[in-house]
Amino acid sequence: MIQTPLKINTSNLNQHDERGREGSSFFRAWKWWLPPALLALALVLYFVDPFIGDWDGLDYTMLSLAGYPSSMALGRNLFIFGNHTLFVIAKDLFHLQPENAYLLFKYVVVVQAPLAVIACWALAHSVSRSLYTATLAALLLVCSPVFVLYGGQVMTDVPSVLFMSVALLVHLRGIQKHNFWLVLSGAALLGLGVNLRETIGFFAPWLVLAPFICGWKLRRREIVLVLVSCVIFGLLAVGWFGYWFITDSYYRHIWYGWRESMADESSRHPVALSNLKPYLLYLFITGPFVFIALPIAPIIAWRQRHSTSMTLLWIVSLFADALLFFNYSTTVNWRYFLTGLPGLVPLAAHSWLVITSRVLGNLRRGMWACVIVIIGFATAFSVLMRPVSFEFIERRAMSKNYKQRLENLPADAVMISGSQTIAVTYWAAIGAGHWETIGTGGGWPGAKLYSVIDNHFAKGKRVFIDSDSRWWLPCGWQRDEIPMIVDLQKHYRFRKVTETIYELRPMSDDAAADQPNLERLLPENRPEDAKKCPGNRV
Repeated sequence: MIQTPLKINTSNLNQHDERGREGSSFFRAWKWWLPPALLALALVLYFVDPFIGDWDGLDYTMLSLAGYPSSMALGRNLFIFGNHTLFVIAKDLFHLQPENAYLLFKYVVVVQAPLAVIACWALAHSVSRSLYTATLAALLLVCSPVFVLYGGQVMTDVPSVLFMSVALLVHLRGIQKHNFWLVLSGAALLGLGVNLRETIGFFAPWLVLAPFICGWKLRRREIVLVLVSCVIFGLLAVGWFGYWFITDSYYRHIWYGWRESMADESSRHPVALSNLKPYLLYLFITGPFVFIALPIAPIIAWRQRHSTSMTLLWIVSLFADALLFFNYSTTVNWRYFLTGLPGLVPLAAHSWLVITSRVLGNLRRGMWACVIVIIGFATAFSVLMRPVSFEFIERRAMSKNYKQRLENLPADAVMISGSQTIAVTYWAAIGAGHWETIGTGGGWPGAKLYSVIDNHFAKGKRVFIDSDSRWWLPCGWQRDEIPMIVDLQKHYRFRKVTETIYELRPMSDDAAADQPNLERLLPENRPEDAKKCPGNRV
């Protein structure tokens, strides 16, 4: 059993369990990393998504079934083709059907959540040499609402935490042991991780700085090794994307389409100083205790001349999160800030340990005080967030049942379904129909909306709109789309099909005389929904 002295000098916190560093293996320390991992698993299962998850999750599921990369960024190849391989195996061995493949993909992510916590614990222990710090760091990750909620979805966020933590750990171990193969392996894993989530690439400065900050000399052999590791990182980061981009003309076409849509979105949501408010809000939500520690953590590390590797990891991670500010999506989506969290939690945990230990006069008491507060927060979060999360989860779960609405329409209908656009695309891809969509967000045609509808009419296709207010949230990009949806009433007539679905007809069709009352979708007519938007913009 690993023991820790009851009283220590907090200025030497990183030395308090030196015996645990060399004399005890990782597996002998299971009492330290297993409880946070089990807590993470319990929370993730408690909040697990009843279907697939966010819109991107449906997109990933379709692409995983097809075995084709995403048009977003560098393709998410590792995630998509990893899932595709699992599906092929499960289909051959257990006759898994495409409509149930999401269960396989989702619970693979669920399994990765506790593994990500363990990997984060190991990384924190490697930079801090402290069982206390490592355990608190793991708990800080566990109490992240973003980590918990996205641990039960077919999304890349939690797998990227696992992969990045392992890559940094392997690279750091190579530096500490002067094992060049481990250094190269860590760089290779970090580069490969970019194909899981591109923000892992923001940690590239670690490959250059960490060896020399951690004690390597500026000698030719070490410099060459660092350069080689950077080359390996670069090749593995962009090589997979490069292969598809060069060899597949259709992929080039959809990728340029993605670039164009992102340019349009960026112009509608420019990076401005006003974005700092939602940026800081989302950064706080991702890790409240980590956020509060941001101004004090480097000061404590500097005063105590603490672990240089832990401080560097904190700096690089903060740099990675800072880069997120320059992406318009940061103002409308909170999950991106999980990017830097695994590297921020070790120093944050150390800082809270130092503060509580000085207040309580004892390191062990300080440790337990931190544990109680963190677990108390996680409990309160679970109780308070459950009703709120239900609202979002139920809305996404409706994608699962959206097929029932589509069955009342022609199999080749063109749908304007707001946030359920991806559901229409998903069920069409599964083979339930041949529906087409006029998209939302990145696929929104903007001022071309009416000409797009007219082109469908010219081809003999029928166009429908689902006016359910749940699919038209007065937040983010949909806030700008809703006025054009309302203006459809000036250009077309409507025929009611179901409670919320109307068929658009030309103005010459006098038989279509139903009134969809689309004005009710406007933000000013939905104050309760508008209050839930970031920044409470009404």
